[in-house]
Amino acid sequence: MRILLLVLVALLTFSCGNNPTPKQVENEDAIQIKVAAYNVEYSKHASATEIGEALKDYHFDVICFSEAPGGDWTKEVGSVMNLNHIMVGRYSTAGHKDKYKTIASRLPLYDYEEVLMADSLHTATRAKMKIDDTEFVIYSVHFPFGWRDQAHIDETTNKVRTFVNYLKERQHRELAVVAGDFNFVPISDDSISQYHKMFMEVGLDVSWKELGMDCTKLNTYNALKPEDTGSGEVIDHVIYNPQRMKAIDGNILEMEKHLSDHKPVWALLELR
Repeated sequence: MRILLLVLVALLTFSCGNNPTPKQVENEDAIQIKVAAYNVEYSKHASATEIGEALKDYHFDVICFSEAPGGDWTKEVGSVMNLNHIMVGRYSTAGHKDKYKTIASRLPLYDYEEVLMADSLHTATRAKMKIDDTEFVIYSVHFPFGWRDQAHIDETTNKVRTFVNYLKERQHRELAVVAGDFNFVPISDDSISQYHKMFMEVGLDVSWKELGMDCTKLNTYNALKPEDTGSGEVIDHVIYNPQRMKAIDGNILEMEKHLSDHKPVWALLELR
């Protein structure tokens, strides 16, 4: 009987070990970073305090905002979320009012840089943070969306490629996490995104893939129009190097009352 019991336990352990879900593979001793991204549409529909209250219980380590108002807005939302280390980008996206890329972090931020995507109209706000002795480089982004004509598409493509080339040069020496509004949907059987492909070619990818989420049936945009299901409109992402980190949890945050035209997204990344 004892031998039979030991055999059954061994078989059960083997079976569970070969079919892990993202939450099951979580290792409490490993270095983890919980990252979120939220395009807040210049806080048009909710105050910094209201947005902070809606997000504080998720206990993010760092959140990247896009279309954030300038001034003390990020400091205010961060204080509600207990993310008291703040970085506000220098340039507002496309030169519009109150569309800054900002970062709020639980841990100190340092080595700030505003990375130009060919010009100052589209940039990435970059800062570093450390968890234990591991340094992460955080990029808060808001990509342009090329749609008007071929010239506009070519301009957008050049800007995205400029930024991806910047990342490529640094992949061997930095642990990059890129989060924000990318304005492209991930590659799927129904869609081939040249911009997503650019990231994949330099070893970076979206968290949705590792989490096994079908983005063709989800959306992060048009949150304020529930009648528009917007399936396939997942354009907000957390991107990282899956050879060096793995996504063990994450999702699109659905709210009873959405506070922007975008939905917040997040991923729990664990160092391999």
